[in-house]
Amino acid sequence: MQATIGGRTGASGIALLVLLIGQALSNIDLAIVNLAAPAVSADLDVSSSELTLMVTAYALCSAVFIAPAARLGEHHGVRRVYLWGLALFTLASLACGLANSSPVLIVSRCLQGAAASLMITQVLVGIHRWFTGPDRARALGWNAVTLSGGAALGQVLGGTIVSADILGTGWRAVFLLNVPIGALVLLLGVAMLPHDRPTGTETGTRAGTGAGTPTGAGTSRGGNDIRGTVLLAAATLAVLIPLSLTRPDWIWLLLLAAVPLAAQLVRTERRVIARGGKPALDLRPLGAPPVRWALASYAGTTLTYIAMLYLLSLHLQGVLKLPAWQAGLVPLGWVLAFGLAGPVIGRVPQAVARLLPFVGCVLLTAAYGLAPVVPAGADTGIWPLTAVLCVGGFGLGLTHTSLLNVLTTAVPPRYAATLSGTVNTLSTVVGVTGVALFGAAYAWLGRSAWAGPPAAWSYICAGLALVTALCALAALRAVATAPDPADPADAAAATDSAAAVFNRKERPVDTTPTAD
Repeated sequence: MQATIGGRTGASGIALLVLLIGQALSNIDLAIVNLAAPAVSADLDVSSSELTLMVTAYALCSAVFIAPAARLGEHHGVRRVYLWGLALFTLASLACGLANSSPVLIVSRCLQGAAASLMITQVLVGIHRWFTGPDRARALGWNAVTLSGGAALGQVLGGTIVSADILGTGWRAVFLLNVPIGALVLLLGVAMLPHDRPTGTETGTRAGTGAGTPTGAGTSRGGNDIRGTVLLAAATLAVLIPLSLTRPDWIWLLLLAAVPLAAQLVRTERRVIARGGKPALDLRPLGAPPVRWALASYAGTTLTYIAMLYLLSLHLQGVLKLPAWQAGLVPLGWVLAFGLAGPVIGRVPQAVARLLPFVGCVLLTAAYGLAPVVPAGADTGIWPLTAVLCVGGFGLGLTHTSLLNVLTTAVPPRYAATLSGTVNTLSTVVGVTGVALFGAAYAWLGRSAWAGPPAAWSYICAGLALVTALCALAALRAVATAPDPADPADAAAATDSAAAVFNRKERPVDTTPTAD
C-alpha cells in the first residue's frame, strides 16, 4: 500500500514544501554558478576549459543519473531516495565550498549533479503518488513555479552573494549556504515525509495488470537492466557534451553517435520488456497519444524558456547596457507571474482547464513576439519589457502545470518513475539544446553586417515564437486525446482506463519483434 498524505492538510503541505525546497536548491545551483564563475577563475587560477567543465559537470552528471535515480525510488521508496539525495547534495556543497583546486571542485560538482538527480526525480513521483484531484493540480502548480523560479533566482543570487563577500568567503558562499539549508530540510524531511513502500517489494496485484500478476514479477525475471542504463547514459552524454563544451571540434562526432545509440537503446529496452524485466527507460507509457503530444509541447516550451533566460541576460547587459543587478531583477516578473498559474488551474472548471495548455502557449507566443517591439533601455525604462515577460511567465505556468496534469492523468501511477525520469531528462536535454542553438544563432546574427545585436534579438524572439506556436498545436492534440474525467474525483478511474490501454499495447511489443 502506498502512503497517502492528502487527508492531512498540514502534513501534506509540509511534505510538499520539503520536496520543492530540494527541487529549488538543485535549480538554483545550476544557474548560480554561472555568475560566480569569474570569481572562481580568479581565486583558483583555473583554465577556461576547466572553468567550463566546472559549470557543465553539474548538468551533465544530473542528466546521466536521472533515469537510474528514478528507478531507485521504485526499489527503495521515494522518501528514502529523496533524503539520500538531499544528504549527498549537502555534503557535496560543503566539498565545493572548501575546494582548494579545480579538480576537487569539478569532482564535487559532479557529486552535486548526481545528488540533484536523486532529489528531483522523486519530486514528481511523490506528487504523482501522494496527491490526487485538486490537491495534485495545486502541487503541480507549485512545482512548476519552483522549476521556473529556481533558474531566475539563481541568476539574481549569484552576483549578489559573490559581491556581498559574506564573512570573507567570496564565491565559496554560493555553495556553503546550501549546507545549513540542506541540513534543516533534511531534518524536516525525516520528520514529515510519509513512509512509502517501494513498488518493487509489493506483492499481490496491480490495478490494470490483470488478476494474479505479481507486482514484483518483472524484477525477479528480468533483473537490473545494466545494458539499458549504460546505453541511456551514453546517448544522453553524446547529445549534451557537444552542446555544453563545443571544444575540441571532434566532440561534435558524438552527435552522430547519438543516433545509433538511441536506436540500440530502443531495441534493448523492448527485449528487456519482452522477457519480463525492468527496463532502464520504459517506453510503453510514452507511446500513448496524449503522452506523446504533451511531452512534445512541454519540451518545446521548456526549450524556449531556458534559451530566453540565457539570451535575455546577454541582451539586457550587452545591448541595453543595464547593470548586472538590474538585469538579474528583470526575469523576476516572469517568475512571479508563473506562480499565479497554479492557483488559477486549481479553480477553473474542468471544461475550461482542458484549454489551458493551448491558451498558455498562445500567451507565450505573444510575449516572444512583443519582446523585441516594446521600448526598453536604461533611458526609456524597462517596465514595458517586464510587463511582456509577465504575460509570458503566466502563459508558461498555465502550459506546464496543465500539461503535467495531462501526463499524470494519462500515465498510471506504476509508471510514475518512468514519467519523472522522462520529464526531467527531457527538460535537461532540451534546455541545453535551446541555449546552444539559439545562443549560437544570436552570436552569429550579432556579428553579421546585415543584422547586428538589436536585429539579432528580434530574429531570435521570432524563432522562439515560432517554436511555441507549434507547441500550441501539440497541446491541442494532447488535450483532445487525453482522458476526460467528469470531475477530479474520477481521476482514479481515468488512470485505470489508461493503464488498460497500456497493457493492451504491451502484449504485441513483448511477443512480436516487429511490433512498434
